[in-house]
Amino acid sequence: MGGGAFLRGCKANNGDGKTFTPEDIAYLDEVANTNLPDTATPGAKAAKVGQFITVMVTDCYDEKDQKIFHEGMKKLNDLSDSTYKNSFVKLSVDQRKELLTKLDKEQKDYKAKKKKEEP
Repeated sequence: MGGGAFLRGCKANNGDGKTFTPEDIAYLDEVANTNLPDTATPGAKAAKVGQFITVMVTDCYDEKDQKIFHEGMKKLNDLSDSTYKNSFVKLSVDQRKELLTKLDKEQKDYKAKKKKEEP
């Protein structure tokens, strides 16, 4: 039920947002596959989650949020480069997990701090 409501809010791409390149899709596949790797069943990359993400961002995010999403992709790659001197897609699985775990902790800490600041 919630998914249907979400999708009703999606719109056709009006061309205002930045488009995704094939390299972006491959990058998103690697990020997703870090969280949902191949096991006895295929992982996120085999399910083409990167392509799905691009459709959701393009069709369901407004232009401001699309920009934030693209900036986040760049920040993750920049962090990868500054930490390991390599792009995210060239890192080992353990290095990828470490970066994603670090970012997850930062966002949780940020939310907790904001919540404490609320009246």
